[in-house]
Amino acid sequence: MEEKELRELLQQRFYMELMLFKDSMLQKEKKDIFKASYKIEVFVNLYEILLVYVENLQGDMIRELLGISFGILDFLYQEWLDREDNFYEDLREYACSELEGVPRKVNPDGEKEEKDGTKPDQTA
Repeated sequence: MEEKELRELLQQRFYMELMLFKDSMLQKEKKDIFKASYKIEVFVNLYEILLVYVENLQGDMIRELLGISFGILDFLYQEWLDREDNFYEDLREYACSELEGVPRKVNPDGEKEEKDGTKPDQTA
C-alpha cells in the first residue's frame, strides 16, 4: 500500500475515533456533557492537530499507528491530563494583577456612571 493510502487510512481512523467519542457524549445527559466540555475540546483539538501532522509521518510509523488496538485520541487525552500545566497559576496571576485596572480600562476618563448604569451626558 502506498504512503498516501496509509495516510488516508490513518486520517479515517482518527475521524472514526472522534465520531465514536462524539456519539458516546451524545448518549449522556446534558449535565454530563457539560462536565465533559474540557475533554470534548481536547479531543477535537487533538483530531485537528493530528490530521495535519499525519502528512509528516513516514510509512512505517503510519503502519505502527494503524496497528494499535486502542483509541489513539483517548490515549493522548489521558497522557495530556498527566502533564503539569501552569494554566491555572498563570490565569490567577493575570486576573489578580489586572483586576484593579479594570475600571480604568472600561472608563478611562474616570467619569462615574449614573445610578441607572449610563454614562454622564457629554454635551454642553
